[in-house]
Amino acid sequence: MSKDDTQELIQGNHGFWEQAALVHGTSDEDRYYRLADVIAGGTLMTSIEEDALAFATGAPKDDPLSRVAGLEVLYLQSHIGVDGVVLARAGAQVVCADFSANALQRAHELADAVGVHIETIETDSRHLPPELHNRFDLVYVTIGAICWIDDLDQWMSQVAVALRPGGKLVMFEIHPLYQVFNMRSPELVADFPYGGGGRFTESTTQGSYADPTPITSTTTNFAHSIADVVNALINNGLHLDRLDEQVELEFNPRGDDLLQQDADGKWRLRLGRGVNPEDPGEPLPVAFSLIATKV
Repeated sequence: MSKDDTQELIQGNHGFWEQAALVHGTSDEDRYYRLADVIAGGTLMTSIEEDALAFATGAPKDDPLSRVAGLEVLYLQSHIGVDGVVLARAGAQVVCADFSANALQRAHELADAVGVHIETIETDSRHLPPELHNRFDLVYVTIGAICWIDDLDQWMSQVAVALRPGGKLVMFEIHPLYQVFNMRSPELVADFPYGGGGRFTESTTQGSYADPTPITSTTTNFAHSIADVVNALINNGLHLDRLDEQVELEFNPRGDDLLQQDADGKWRLRLGRGVNPEDPGEPLPVAFSLIATKV
């Protein structure tokens, strides 16, 4: 695929996110962005993100943000900046970077409502501007980021460029195994590539993963395996400190019917059946998290 063709796909994605930024967190029907909770002093971070931040900063698990104060944090592909605002409230110096101007405006509005300061910069995360180079103690990337990236190695090179020596990448993402399935009904189909940058394009007038408000868009996602991610780290001089795969989540990240909510409130991907026909199948990985250091 030519660069011009790829850029056309990225422009389609950009159009979706510009629309989504105006909708997310604006209604009671939103499944994901409970901004009133954040304004009231809460957080939308999951225990997975909090544990990863605790590991990266050396904080205790029962107080995972206690050591972010004073750290310079780049929240890459920040969308409307929710976690960035939470980190700023904990004392971090936060830059939210995203290619959507609407999203960054919403991030500023949320920061003002909470009473914290954040910096924002409108940029393509594959080509960060010089003012973000060699600056950050942490680069923070949370779920649903790399599926929008066509060239993972180029993207990871910018993570490395943004970090100071000794700085850390904290990343929480959808597992590529979960991503290969689009829906459970009317039939289960593996219709998305597992890795290698394979792409999946669809046009829709439906709502997004967070809100049912219709958004007319043509978007393209790109597939990256666990090996793709690890090799991109290695290729760009980052040392993998920890890698975990999760079989349960505290929310349904895509709002689909693939995940089932069990009695404990956790969402799991179960395909097939257990040893006994009446038993549920063992849960499969739905997410992964990692911490890596710039050496």
